[in-house]
Amino acid sequence: MNKRSTDPNGFDGRLSRLYTGSVDKQETYDQWARDYEKDLVEEMGYVGHIDAARVFSEVVPDRNCRVLDVACGTGLVGRELEQLGYQNIEGTDFSEGMLEKARATGRYRRLFTHDFTQDLQQSSDYDALICVGLFSFDLPAVEHMIHVIRAVKTDSRCVLTVNGAAWREMDYATGLQTQSGLHGFAVESVREAGYIENQGIDGRVLVIRSPSDPHG
Repeated sequence: MNKRSTDPNGFDGRLSRLYTGSVDKQETYDQWARDYEKDLVEEMGYVGHIDAARVFSEVVPDRNCRVLDVACGTGLVGRELEQLGYQNIEGTDFSEGMLEKARATGRYRRLFTHDFTQDLQQSSDYDALICVGLFSFDLPAVEHMIHVIRAVKTDSRCVLTVNGAAWREMDYATGLQTQSGLHGFAVESVREAGYIENQGIDGRVLVIRSPSDPHG
């Protein structure tokens, strides 16, 4: 995945194809896994994982808690969490190609595939959760966020990012308020953050407390 064309909004062609849903995302990420960190971090200036992990460390002080890294990709968030002292990290992604790269880092106690347009089928016994890069223009959408949030215990913290361009264009703020009301999770804060700097894309970091009713 090495084309560097841009779309009318100025986004790198590698991003715009994902944003518009014009490709098979799973296959695209499988193929991109080898060059993902070089392309995204070195060329595009991706920093979303850094700000999100910093916020996570502020709101989840227990370094021994069981953490789920949703959309873990090649393990960028896992690296940040490990450096911050978290030891009990598991990861999930819908791309097996990405998970192969994450597995090679040795940062995760367990890795598995999942598509968060659906709930996890396993028990939701994680103490906290971080999800970086999953929510943008295409699926999963804001109405699928509850599937991520349900992966943790009741009254637990989730730190999730949203692509800032999508936040504005897709009116995530209104959608988030609607979903919070429907499902009973609490949005504790929405913070502006860095995201993909060389593409002029900022981000939002959400701190969410999961519902006290697990079926909310």
